[in-house]
Amino acid sequence: MKKGIHPTYNEKAIVTCACGNKFTVGATVDSISVEICSTCHPFWTGDVKFVDTEGRVDKFIKKQKVAETEREKRIKAIKEKIRREKLREEAPKSLKEMLKSMQ
Repeated sequence: MKKGIHPTYNEKAIVTCACGNKFTVGATVDSISVEICSTCHPFWTGDVKFVDTEGRVDKFIKKQKVAETEREKRIKAIKEKIRREKLREEAPKSLKEMLKSMQ
């Protein structure tokens, strides 16, 4: 392996779950935050629990709104650029052109 290009491996990285459970794993970061672990996951506990804290549909709708506003900003910027170019084309560029247009 080449020296100096690989991240440092931490054998005692602490994983902290939203339920409060903590355990150690090997990772390239010192600490990791997770929303669910084997201690609180419904598959392992047998409890019926709603796992999705912020709904996937809500996240998707939020992303779509952000994308739509960004799209509108880009379209507005492109239209403004086209308008400025059109004005620049219509304006006479030199004294010679101005005199030609008067004749």
